[in-house]
Amino acid sequence: MLDQAASDLEDEAWFAALQPAVAAKAEETAAPIQIEAETKAKEMLSEVEAPVVAEPAVAVKAEETAAPIQPEADMGKEAPPKAETPATAKPEETVKVVKELASPAGSEAAAKAKEVPSKAEAPVIARSEEVMKAKEAPDKKSESRRLRDGLEATRSQGFIAQIGKLFKGQLKSSVVDELEEVLFTADIGVQTSERLLEKVTAGLKDKSDGAAAFALLREEVRKILKVSEQPFEIGTEGPHVILTIGVNGAGKTTTLGKLAAQLVSEGKKVLLIAGDTFRAAAIEQLEEWTRRCGAELFCSKQGSDPSGTIFDGIKYAKDNGFDVALADTAGRLHNKKALIDELKKIHRVAGKAMSGAPHQCLLVLDATNGQNALMQAREFGEAIPFSGVVLTKIDGTAKGGVIIGICEEFKKPIYFIGIGEMIDDLRRFDADEFLDALFAEN
Repeated sequence: MLDQAASDLEDEAWFAALQPAVAAKAEETAAPIQIEAETKAKEMLSEVEAPVVAEPAVAVKAEETAAPIQPEADMGKEAPPKAETPATAKPEETVKVVKELASPAGSEAAAKAKEVPSKAEAPVIARSEEVMKAKEAPDKKSESRRLRDGLEATRSQGFIAQIGKLFKGQLKSSVVDELEEVLFTADIGVQTSERLLEKVTAGLKDKSDGAAAFALLREEVRKILKVSEQPFEIGTEGPHVILTIGVNGAGKTTTLGKLAAQLVSEGKKVLLIAGDTFRAAAIEQLEEWTRRCGAELFCSKQGSDPSGTIFDGIKYAKDNGFDVALADTAGRLHNKKALIDELKKIHRVAGKAMSGAPHQCLLVLDATNGQNALMQAREFGEAIPFSGVVLTKIDGTAKGGVIIGICEEFKKPIYFIGIGEMIDDLRRFDADEFLDALFAEN
């Protein structure tokens, strides 16, 4: 029995000693099998993942293909996105930003890509060129339609609609009293209301037909509008300096951007001067317009003295051969003396930077303010001798008739009207075209 136990213990010791050798042999045998299995697994996995890996490349290609038409879609934005540029990157007193905002390498790559477009990109580029050609040669009928649409609220809800109801069919005996009430509660101002009432009432003595009376009113409005129909012209000064003034929110910065686009399309070298150094993102907004229209920008850091910025900007435009310098200013409350005095200072400083500057001063008025726009024009006119008016946001109000009051009271040119948010919705004022849209039948 003792011999058996000793034998068992000897067998266990031998087995234990043999274990490492067995394990090593097993590992040596299994290694090639494992490697082969892993290789096959990787091959199978790569076949499964291949479409997934290809997807980003497809997405990038689609993005590249869509890129040429993206700027066209962005043209109409009234509040352009903030862009990081050299103007915000430098802390110096004055920063000059020119239109070459992209790196040379990026510009060269873009030029080469444009010279040899892929088959997939060609149709997109062709469509983009067609859009630009359409902008260069706009359809006159389409423009008239857009103006009519822009004045729809004024035509259907303003005083023209109310008078149209009074003059429908045969005139009532009370028509004069009702006409007086409509005119004096409209947004055309007292002076204009008195003139229209006098002329129409005098004509009604011989007319009982409402259509004839309405035609008489239309003709009188045409005479008022025609006085302010004058062409907007750029002088031969180098540069021709234009200053904009107006209250906060009237649309000065957007108006300048759109005007710059028009002048650049006419072959002018245009500089935008960011004189509104206080409003948040005002500089960035003008900066975005320079990208869109191909103008250049002169600006200082935010919070700088606006008079100094405009002075330096005019000097820069003069020294660098610009045809036009468009200077933005901060919005001013027309009834705040200190702010108006600052505007007077800007006007004086512009003259010191260049003799005769500013050559034009445009008052930008918001049509949605109605008769308050007339008050603004009076207050600003006493402080700064503005040369012409831009009336914005006509498409968003029923108070577009205020333009008649502005023409009658100030006898100043109405150079432009704003009828929408697109870059070409700043329209040169045409009295007959405006009259046709205002009195058109719905």
